[in-house]
Amino acid sequence: MLHGNGVDIIKIDHLKYFLDKIEDPFITKTYTSKELDLILKRPNPVNSLATRYAGKEAVFKCFGIHGNTILLNEIEILENEYGQPTVYLHGKAKNIANQLHINSIYLSLSYDTDYAIAYAVAEKEFSSKNIDAFQI
Repeated sequence: MLHGNGVDIIKIDHLKYFLDKIEDPFITKTYTSKELDLILKRPNPVNSLATRYAGKEAVFKCFGIHGNTILLNEIEILENEYGQPTVYLHGKAKNIANQLHINSIYLSLSYDTDYAIAYAVAEKEFSSKNIDAFQI
């Protein structure tokens, strides 16, 4: 059952500055060490930096919550054996997903010359408690 979806777009140039500043607080609060290892191995790492940032924002929007209760480095975007983006949740992000009964998050990442975009969908377990006023 669908819990929520999210989309985010970012201008790639906004993150170019940080490629040489991996120890910057923005980077350490946004990306995990596994993500940075993967990003820095890319032929054009700024595209990967930007798509993952957009992905984290899109995943956050799936939760349907407000504020800064989740740190972006608690949303980790790696790849499965086929190269598809795979979301791993840690800390508060994982706790909130469990409270909301979210059991799957699907993520699509893409970029073009100037922009990176991400689209995420969160599924939750179906139960009769999920049925609301729109039920016939």
